[in-house]
Amino acid sequence: MLSVLFYYTLGVMFVYMMASATSLSAYFVSHRKSFLLLTLCFVFYFIDVSLVFKDDFITPTAILNASSFWDVGNPQATIISGAGMFLFLWLAICSYLGKVNRVLVTAPIVAYILASLIAFNAIGNVQAREFCFYSMREVLLFWMAGVIAYWYATGDEVLRAALRRHRVAYWVSLACTVGIVLENVYFQLIFDPSTLPNDMWFFSERNPMENMLFLTLAVTTMRAANETLRLRYDAPPEREDEAMEESIARVLPLYAKKNGLSKRERDVIRLIVMGKDNQNIASDLNLALSTVKVHVHNILKKTSQPDRHSLVRDFWSA
Repeated sequence: MLSVLFYYTLGVMFVYMMASATSLSAYFVSHRKSFLLLTLCFVFYFIDVSLVFKDDFITPTAILNASSFWDVGNPQATIISGAGMFLFLWLAICSYLGKVNRVLVTAPIVAYILASLIAFNAIGNVQAREFCFYSMREVLLFWMAGVIAYWYATGDEVLRAALRRHRVAYWVSLACTVGIVLENVYFQLIFDPSTLPNDMWFFSERNPMENMLFLTLAVTTMRAANETLRLRYDAPPEREDEAMEESIARVLPLYAKKNGLSKRERDVIRLIVMGKDNQNIASDLNLALSTVKVHVHNILKKTSQPDRHSLVRDFWSA
């Protein structure tokens, strides 16, 4: 069972880092701030999940007892990782919807940090302390869901359309949040750890429903990032600068050899990739316009591409 748990944890952590990497890639090609914020969100949640391994490295021979089942492990690190992931998640949502309000963004995160500290330091009963400490996350999630619902009810059609695009993720996330609460109620307030062997006490530090929530967010993020990357693949940027010239110079020799392009055809395709039309190509190469058209036709035929747009896409995918 412990082996299954180990590989399960590695699996979900891998998905979170994939979501983070994909989101960062989408940010680099689109410069949409929400993608960068989601990247940081998943980095913080990756750290949050990895905290369960900390005690295994530091105190591998620790003796478990009934009270330790409800201990809050690494409270300071848990608060920091929780604040980071929720801050960047909320910032990403606000950025996506065009909501720019520092108080709206920072106030709930500050409240979460303070409430978590109070719950950990002011509550004496270990079960109640653990439940209240971790429930601050669900309070914040329900608050976010409520604000989003309010924006949908009072917003214009543009904002509603933006929210409707992710309605499935919204409802699944809300259902997962309810599941987290139910899971916490059972394992932190009702469950009797003495009914399980010590090597099954991992339930005290794992929250599968929270994992499902962030897996939902990860899938949603990767779909949006994939759409952005696919659009950039379908419509590559057309520009003329040193970096572009260097990139073309790296790809062109192999591409030309692969498709049997002549030296003049190489010159023509280089300018096509840079976004120039036939008239500009003719001017740059001191050729007649009709000659350029013949070269373009031959290039399309040799590369088996139907048009210039497909040719550029095929070139960059080489």
